Parts: sequence; structure tokens; C-alpha cells
Amino acid sequence: MSNLNKSNEMIEKEVDKKVDEGERKVLKQYALLLNDIRRTLASVYEKFEQNGSLTFSEMAKYNRLQALTKQINHLLNTHYKNIKDVVYDVLGESYLDGYYITAWAVETDTLSKLSYSSVSKETINAMIENPISGLTLSERLEKHRVDIIYKIKQEVTQGLIKGETYGTMANRVKDALEGDVTKAVRVVRTESHRSVEAGKHDSAEHAQKNGVIMSKEWNSMQDERVRPGRGIGKKSSRTGANHRMLDGITIPIDQNFKGKLGSGPAPGQLGHAGEDINCRCFLTYTVESIKKPNAKELENMAFETWKKERLKSSSEVK
Repeated sequence: MSNLNKSNEMIEKEVDKKVDEGERKVLKQYALLLNDIRRTLASVYEKFEQNGSLTFSEMAKYNRLQALTKQINHLLNTHYKNIKDVVYDVLGESYLDGYYITAWAVETDTLSKLSYSSVSKETINAMIENPISGLTLSERLEKHRVDIIYKIKQEVTQGLIKGETYGTMANRVKDALEGDVTKAVRVVRTESHRSVEAGKHDSAEHAQKNGVIMSKEWNSMQDERVRPGRGIGKKSSRTGANHRMLDGITIPIDQNFKGKLGSGPAPGQLGHAGEDINCRCFLTYTVESIKKPNAKELENMAFETWKKERLKSSSEVK
């Protein structure tokens, strides 16, 4: 089996480990956030509760509610920054796995030195911020942050109006955060897949520019979750993305796949939210021709050896 044929499995194995670790870190951040908010609420209840409950009228005195809201907002902002850092780390590492393993596979299969070098932080950041439906990832995460701040403020206010106990109020906050946890974990997994596919494609494009002519094939996951053209109402068959119709299509590396709602070079990059969000499709690559095979020493070179030898000219992005 050629290295290019087995590269997808290698990439998936590496990225799955990083995604799992990223999800654990995100969950830990939310657990810490919940504990911090609970401690803040407990302190307020200890000071101002009456007969075990805390009322809106009591918290409205002397700007107490405003002070509480400010404390909670500060906690949310701090933890959201940490969560964003985790997400960006996972996406950057996923891109590098896709890029470097594909580069190794192409060079060792074609026995060609193709001038690969370490990927810059600027390139990684540009990939991560690639807009989906007009919004960059930073903008989407910011929307999540604003939404959860509003949601928790709303829940705290409702709890005070009802004069709830500390335990009931704490559960309100927990329920609100759980919905946001789901969104954050989904971002880690779906965006890492987009990053991998971008890394693979950028690597294959680099190979083609350096004399290895390549084609790419679209692969769906072949299960019931593949987009079947779902839309809204009677127009679903005409307006929904349909990645089953793309399955098996092979085109030159420099051409775009055409979906029902958008077009682009790779899964997650068709330029329409209906095509890109939660897409699990992937590309496989084939070498069509080699202009200058010139490096017999690359034959049977392991990935880690290749990475050390072929990328040693520039510092590697961590």
C-alpha cells in the first residue's frame, strides 16, 4: 500500500487523540466556570438571603444585582478566553497533521523533494479564521459568549424574581452552561475536521506547484448521517446540501467541487453554511504524473524521520 493511500488513517488517528484531549480540556474549563459561579452565588446568598431564599427586591438594593452580574461576566470572559485558546490549539495541530502527513506521503511515494517547510503561524491563523456563512471562527465564538452571558443573566434574574433557594439557582446556571458545553465541544470536533481537510489540500496544492500532478476524490461517510438534500418543507430536494451526489467525484487538484448550495476545493470549504457546518466528508488524493522524481533516498522513509530531515530548515510551529 502506498503512503498516500494510508495517510488518511494516520491523520485520523493523530487528530482523534488531539480532539479527545481538546474536548476534555473544554469540559474541564466549563466545570471550573460552574464552580466559580456557584461560589460567587453562595457568597451572595450568605450575605443577603432571607429565610433561605434570595429575592429580586433585596438584590436591587445598592446595585447588588449589578455587582453580581459584573462578577459573573468577568468569570465568563476569563473562561471563554481559555476555551478559545484550547479550540485554536486543536485546530492548528489538526491542520499541521493533515499538511505534514500528506507532504510525507507525496514525497516518499513519488521520490521527489518538493521544498516543503514548516507552516507559519500566520498561515494557520488564516485557515482557522476562514469565514463560514460570513462569520469567522472568532466572531462565531464571540456570539456564543454573548449569548451565554445573556442567558445566565436572564436565569439569575428569573430565579431572584421567584425567590429561589441557592440550590435551585445553582441548577439554573448549570442547565444554562450545559447547552453551551455542547456547542463548544461540537466546534472542536467539526472545526478540527475542516482544518485537517484544509491542511491536506494545501499540502497537495504545494506538491502540484512543484511538479507532482494530482487529482482529488470526494468521499462521504456512507451512513445515514450523510447530507441527503434536507432542506425545509417541499423545497428540501432543491435547497438542501447533498453530499451523496458528490461521493466518488474525482477532479484535478486545482478545480472546485460543486455542491447544491456552494462550491469550493474541499469539504468544509464550499462557502455555504448548509454545505460546510457539520460536514464529515473527506478527500483522498492520487498522483497522476511526476515531472522530476529525483530523490531515491526518500524511499521507505518513516514519517517521523521525514519530518526531522525534510523540515529542519525552519522552526516548527508548536
